[in-house]
Amino acid sequence: MVDKLPALKHSAALPYCYYDQYRDRLVFRVFTSRNCLRLSIIYGDPYDYTRTQTGAAWNHAELPLTIRYDSDDAFGGNLTPRVWRCELAIPQWRRLKYGFRLETDDGEFYASENGIFLFSNTVINMTFNHYFLPYIHCVDAPRAPAWVRNTVWYQIFPERFCNGDSRLSPSPLADWDKDEVRPDSFFGGDIMGIRQRLDYIKALGVNGIYLTPVFQAPSNHKYDIQDYFKVDEHFGTLDDLKALVSEAHSKGIRVMLDAVFNHIGNKHPFWQDVLQNQEQSRYRGYFHIQQFPVKEHPDNRKAMGFDAFAFIPLHPKWNTENPAVRQYLLDAAAYWITECDIDAWRLDVANEVSFDFWREFSKRVHDLKPNFYVVGEVWHDASLWINGGYFDATMNYQLGFAIIDFFLKRKIRGDQFTERLCAALARYSELHSAIAFNLLDSHDTARVLSMANGDKRALRAAFTMLFLLPGSPCVFYGTEIGLSGAKEPDCRKPMLWDPARQDHELFAFFQCLIAFRHEYSELINNASLSYEPLGNSAHCWTLRDETGADTRRLSVVYTEGNSVRVEGRGTPTFTTDTILTEEVPPYTVAIFTYAPA
Repeated sequence: MVDKLPALKHSAALPYCYYDQYRDRLVFRVFTSRNCLRLSIIYGDPYDYTRTQTGAAWNHAELPLTIRYDSDDAFGGNLTPRVWRCELAIPQWRRLKYGFRLETDDGEFYASENGIFLFSNTVINMTFNHYFLPYIHCVDAPRAPAWVRNTVWYQIFPERFCNGDSRLSPSPLADWDKDEVRPDSFFGGDIMGIRQRLDYIKALGVNGIYLTPVFQAPSNHKYDIQDYFKVDEHFGTLDDLKALVSEAHSKGIRVMLDAVFNHIGNKHPFWQDVLQNQEQSRYRGYFHIQQFPVKEHPDNRKAMGFDAFAFIPLHPKWNTENPAVRQYLLDAAAYWITECDIDAWRLDVANEVSFDFWREFSKRVHDLKPNFYVVGEVWHDASLWINGGYFDATMNYQLGFAIIDFFLKRKIRGDQFTERLCAALARYSELHSAIAFNLLDSHDTARVLSMANGDKRALRAAFTMLFLLPGSPCVFYGTEIGLSGAKEPDCRKPMLWDPARQDHELFAFFQCLIAFRHEYSELINNASLSYEPLGNSAHCWTLRDETGADTRRLSVVYTEGNSVRVEGRGTPTFTTDTILTEEVPPYTVAIFTYAPA
């Protein structure tokens, strides 16, 4: 008699099961309770049976799964499930039914979409007591542009990065090096300034730049777009943007632009027509308007008579169910791909736009450029958007929050951090996790150095962990030379270009970290992760390449409070400290590489 059945979570769909079209393999992932000691997949063609004296027996094979993510249970918790994985070649007839044999201290069990049963041949031979892949269609395979796996991003807020052509600057203009940043400040950054600094960006080691919006808009941030088909006059011209993309590509740097398809700027001519003509406006159906008259500055933001981003009347919300709106926005998305050859879109407030629109958007941009990268701004669980194929990735804030809470704010323990880390990594398929847009800060948050209260040891440790995880990591402009800043607008300070004000040691650290990431990128993206505490104040995470392509093993050691000596884990390879030894100082991350002979 079994008192308690083991727990198992799986379905024959993302993120648990998918066809990896790039390697022509089926990938399976299974979440189990920690009392599951061994796990194997039993699989075969759903129509392949052998006649027997008592009926028919299903012809099947069996393959063990390995643990992908696991953590030591030393603190008595049992929160994180074991995450198991395996791969299969595509079946000859491109169809499959399967289930899982689990082994615990209480015995053996069989898991299917119908539940968990005591293991027996009778259970296995039940026709519909399995999971099913009725037919594996290539066209249904998830998409993941391969180049993103090896990309390190550098986010630029164009108005604050570099003033390359003072003739374009608006008036009045704040002093770049002296004036305080205000919500309405203009400092004169432009596209020419970015072009002039491409060698600096290349020297850092990044190979992707993400620009917040560059389109015509009255604000400094340009999220209140006035013209979706024009570069802002204070940033430059279409030819300037074309030149930037072309020069970046010549240096091996991809370019991602940012746009808002959720809402509009109130100076956009369509909305101005609504304000002027009210019910008679030809554009009234382009927005979600509940009542007239529509006011530009409503008395009550919670009773504006129209939908907007948050309660901000300056940002009326697009009605993307309107065919004319859809066509206008899709044409804008396509325009910048065809005109400038950009490589990616970052989509602002993406979770508030209809799935139906994003379905059409995704098809349009990927038809133009099959290896195009689409990143949606979703601060919470984005499984619906990722698994549905609407976006290739989202801004992975949840992963960043876990790193911030452990390394910067020091408000959670190592085991708690690992619980959250494994949850974030297991949320999406391995294919999608490898192209996740991973970040710690941005134009919407306080800067890392400020979150760390100026502690650069903590900053270095946090970014090192970020760069050791699957995905495409991002550095916010200025972080690499010690730029600080509280929440906006302070986080949007002008870049420091005076060498006397730059932290050159920190810049060198980022160069080394980015180079390390490039060298170990495939190992990191394919790695299994296990955790163990080293005494009371040190932690070790071990990364192994599950594909076997890279036989090296990385041991990542982080210490709190006291130094710890690490032996038997390989050669010291990277450290956030200044000296690379087997002695790891407090609040330091050290990476040890073991390479079998």
